[in-house]
Formats: sequence, structure tokens, C-alpha cells
Amino acid sequence: MKIGVGISVPFGLKTEYDPDWMGRFQAIKSDIATFNVNPSIAYKLSEDASLGFGLSYQHINAELSNAVNFAAATFGVTGSAAAANAVAAAGQEGTASVKGSDSAVGYNLGAMFKVAPDTRMGVSYRSSIKYHVTGTVVFSGVPVATLTGISPALAAAFSDGNVNLDIELPASASVAVQYKLDSKWTLLGDATWTGWSKIKQLVVTRDNGTTLSTTDENFKDTWRVGIGATYRRDDAWSVKMGVAYDQTPVNDTDRTARLPDNDRIWLSVGGQYRLSKDGTLDFGYAHLFIKDAPINQPANGGSPFLTGQLTGTYKGSVDIFGAQFAYRF
Repeated sequence: MKIGVGISVPFGLKTEYDPDWMGRFQAIKSDIATFNVNPSIAYKLSEDASLGFGLSYQHINAELSNAVNFAAATFGVTGSAAAANAVAAAGQEGTASVKGSDSAVGYNLGAMFKVAPDTRMGVSYRSSIKYHVTGTVVFSGVPVATLTGISPALAAAFSDGNVNLDIELPASASVAVQYKLDSKWTLLGDATWTGWSKIKQLVVTRDNGTTLSTTDENFKDTWRVGIGATYRRDDAWSVKMGVAYDQTPVNDTDRTARLPDNDRIWLSVGGQYRLSKDGTLDFGYAHLFIKDAPINQPANGGSPFLTGQLTGTYKGSVDIFGAQFAYRF
């Protein structure tokens, strides 16, 4: 039996644009990060099988900001109030910033089997985690006339206050296989399913029950599949290489500026150097080829404080460098 604790960041996102960019009414800053503490226990049933179980205490922090077109927000108000607000708001923009956090608990299961003398297989499952994120919305640059009684509805709409968001981050399941081809080569393969389809909309609500914003996401479940190999040059050096196909949960219709994601291919290479019997140094490099991501999103579909239509194509790639030192004692 073995007991351990893992600390990780299972979900994270940050996009940030210039505050005057064309799509500022959709997004300026989007910063979401989770911090996970995962105590686990593993039990070796025999030389051919082991089981594991763990609990996850996970904390999420979120910050979302976008520009507000105050003139556009006067639409729907009639009579003298509309005219007065239009004059006060003409040409004026501000920002809306939402910040919130929450903590929740989940679990994970795993098993490792020796299915043949040279073949091992592992399976794992990580539960979804439900959050009730609470925080605040703060508006800046609100026209003064709007807050002096000309339109109480608009004054309430642009008032700072408490907000909340319910979101369930997805469950995932993985299977991996390792086959020792000979004394030098080991072949590897894995596949991971993630249940993103639970996320249909992101609805930010004020404490009084009114909706601040609604964003359609309509995420789809995803698969990530990879194959790789390790070449053991000698007792000290090993070389590692792999390729993976990684699907995005984002669909072309509902892609937003906050998450302009698309499918990607990973190419990776790395190595391991054994410093001693108990110490190893691992290092690696990966390049991600990301498929071009079109966007054609009406910003005013999600919130009365957004306006315009953002149309274009995102192009991007990612380079990742990593290093790890491990010591057994």
C-alpha cells in the first residue's frame, strides 16, 4: 500500500486583448484557473494488478472583462428617457469586470494491469466537479446622467453588485498501453475522453435573480489520442518521442473571443538522464499545430451590454518546454 499527494492545475485558460481591439465588446480579459490538491491511496493486489483511489479538493478563480457600449444599451428605452440617455451615452464606452471563486470536491479512480509479460495497461477515471462561483461585477466609465434618475432601469443595469455562476467542469476517462518491444524500445499509446458536453451555456446572474449575461457554448465531448516510443540508449540516457491528436470542445458556430480554440496536433520529443540510482532528470519539447479557427459571433446575443458582430479567423500555434527532477527515497 502507498499513500501520496498530488498538486496540479487541471483546468486553466487565459486570453487577453488590447482594450481597444475590434472585439472588445465580446472579451478583453478571460482568466480562469483551478488549483487541485489530490491525496491518493494505491494498493498492489498482486504482481499483475494495482488499484488506486483519490479525493480532489479543487479551487477555481475566474475573471472576465469586456467593453460596454452605453449608447447601444439605451435601445429599448422609450420617450424622453431614451433621448436623454442617448445624449448622455453617445460615443461613450466603459468596461464590465466580473470576478469570482469557489471550492468543491471530486474523486478519481485508477487501475494498472500486466496483461502480458511485456505489456501493461492502465485505466483511470476523474469525476466532474460542480461549482457555484460567487463574486462581483464592477462597471467603469458609466455616464453620469444615466445614474441621476433619467432611467432607473439603466442605472440598475450598470450598478455594481454580487453575481454568481453555476458550472460543472467535466469528467474524464483514460486508457493507456505500454509494450516493451525489446531491451531498447518501448511503445506507448493512450486515449482520453472528456465530457465537455455538460457545458451548454455560461449564465452570470445577479443576487436578485436578474441575468447579467448569457453566453452559448454548446461544448461537445472530446477525444485525445496519442502514440509514442521510448528508446533506452544505455543505463543513463533515454530518448522519448510522440504524436497526439487533441480535439477541442468548441464548435464553429458558438466559438467566442474568450475561447477561440480548435483541434490540434502535438509533436513531442524529449529525454531522460539518470543522475544516480535514485535521481532522474526529464526534459521535453512539444509543438502544437492548431487548426485555423473561424469566428462569426454576434456579441449582443449574450448580453444587453455588448454590441457588434465579430467576424474573422484565429491562427495560432503553441511551443511548450518542460523539465522535471525526480528523486526516490
